Amino acid sequence: MARVRSPNYPSLSLPSAIDAARKIYDKEHTHKADPEVMAKALGYSGMNGASATALSALKKYGLLLDEGKQLKISADALTILVDPKDSVERAKLIVKAAFSPQLFSDLNEQYGETVPSDENMRAYLLKRAFSPSTVDAPIRTYRETMELVSEVKKLYDQAAQEVQDNLLASEQQRESTRNPSGGAPSKQYQSNVNPSMRQDVFSIEEGAVTIEWPAALSVESLKDIEDWLTIVKRKISRSVQKPEANGKPEAEE
Repeated sequence: MARVRSPNYPSLSLPSAIDAARKIYDKEHTHKADPEVMAKALGYSGMNGASATALSALKKYGLLLDEGKQLKISADALTILVDPKDSVERAKLIVKAAFSPQLFSDLNEQYGETVPSDENMRAYLLKRAFSPSTVDAPIRTYRETMELVSEVKKLYDQAAQEVQDNLLASEQQRESTRNPSGGAPSKQYQSNVNPSMRQDVFSIEEGAVTIEWPAALSVESLKDIEDWLTIVKRKISRSVQKPEANGKPEAEE
C-alpha cells in the first residue's frame, strides 16, 4: 500500500526559520548561492532530506527566494534580520511571513489570533488529510509561530494606537481653534484599532488623509481596491478649488 503523505507545511516554526535565515545571512549576506552552499551555512554537510526540508521551510515563509537554480535571502528577511526589534516595519513583515505558508493562513482564517487547543487543531488537521502520526508536528510549529506573532503585534498595535492618539490630539486642537468657547471635541478619530486591519495616514496642509484595509487580501480584492481608488480620485478632484479671475476660489467641476 502506498504511504499516505500529509499536506505540506513548514517543518520549522517562524522563530526557528528566522534563526536559520540569520545563519545564512552571516555566511552569504544577500548573495545568491547554490542550495548546497545554503545547506552548509545551516550546519548540514550538504543537500539531504533534512537540509532540503529546512530550506523549504524558509522558502514557505518567504525568507528565501529562488533565483534560477540558486537561492538568496529575500528583502523581507533582510529587514527582519537587520531592523531593531522595536521596528514596526519588522513587526509587520514577521506577521506577513507567519501567514505566508498556506496551512498557517488557513489556520488563522479558521481560528483567528486566539490559538485553540491542540485537540481542536488536531481534529481540523485530520480532516485536512494529515496523518495521525505526523499531525502533532504542524500543531507545535504553528503554536510557536503564533507566539511570535502575538509578541510583535503588541508593538504594531502600540504604534497604531499612538497614530490614533496623535490624530485625536490634532483634531482636538483644531476643534478648540474652531470652537474657543469649549464643547465636546470631534470624535471622528476615536475608533478602536482593529489588529486585523492595516492603516496609513498621510498629512497634508488641510488635514490628515487616512486609509484602512484588511491585513490579508486576495489578488482579486486588490484589483477591486485599485479600481475603487480610481473612482475615489475622481470624486476627490471635484473638491479641488481653483482661483477665479477675480481671485476667489471656485470648486472644480
